[in-house]
Amino acid sequence: MNIKTIWSAILLPALIVITISTACRPATLPARFEVTYLEISPKEINIGETANVNVKVMNTGGTSSIYGVNLYVDDRKVSSKLITLDPGYSQSVVFSLSVDEAGAHKIAVGEKSGTLTVISELVQKQMEIAYDTGVAKDCLSLVKPSTGYVVRFISPSEQLSISKVSIFGLIYGSPGFHIANSDLQIWDEDQKVLYSTSFSGDQFPLRTRIGANIDSTGAWVDIEIPDVKVSGDFYVNIYTGIPTGQGFRMGAVDMPNTHSDTSIRGENGIDYLAPDWPYMPAYWYGDKNRVNWMIRVSGNAMVSQQ
Repeated sequence: MNIKTIWSAILLPALIVITISTACRPATLPARFEVTYLEISPKEINIGETANVNVKVMNTGGTSSIYGVNLYVDDRKVSSKLITLDPGYSQSVVFSLSVDEAGAHKIAVGEKSGTLTVISELVQKQMEIAYDTGVAKDCLSLVKPSTGYVVRFISPSEQLSISKVSIFGLIYGSPGFHIANSDLQIWDEDQKVLYSTSFSGDQFPLRTRIGANIDSTGAWVDIEIPDVKVSGDFYVNIYTGIPTGQGFRMGAVDMPNTHSDTSIRGENGIDYLAPDWPYMPAYWYGDKNRVNWMIRVSGNAMVSQQ
């Protein structure tokens, strides 16, 4: 046996062992990153304020690597941070986030997401709520059984502080005619009285004859209110007593009606919405869908700064 044959006999088994050992060794898995946790705190902020987005990232792969943690707001990348993780380890990453647009925003990192609600800071704003055009077609007295004029208002914000109620109307009667005090009531959405006050009918102009130009006949009268707070739907009820030929007449605008009604005062002294429209259909105001009372509310509302 020559030298070459001897070395072949020695090396061949060793190469076979090395090859088998290498083939049986498990392959090293690449790095694999997974976002396992996402928390937004606080979940609701005002414009200009900051929220923290806390996420946890874990390397579930087999090698160390660098990972870019990307923060998305409404599918738009707004921030990114680089971290290095060994296999099997996790790390927390915190983003500080400010959003300058009000609304509900989707916050996402990797496969995890949540919602951040951004609201505009509320500021106090003086406003008037009116459903009439300001041009009266007629000034109407009530007919039985109705004893009051009602307008349902909708608050423009979560809280409205009423400071004034304005009424357009007149007193119709012979010279020297005097009307007794009337009542102004503010009801909540359940038609429960929040506030009540009397006001003098003599604040309105007395007319012995009503001409064709109603606007030059009637007048606006303002009644001050001590900051009554309302929200949602609320009502203003103007009680004028039992209708007669002479007395108070409310300005009425001919336009689609979704707010005006009449009320009845029961024997117990409590006012409630009249079940039926009291006017005869022969006249334009006999159609309830056309009549809007000229009653307005002014006050301070808490509204969005935007």
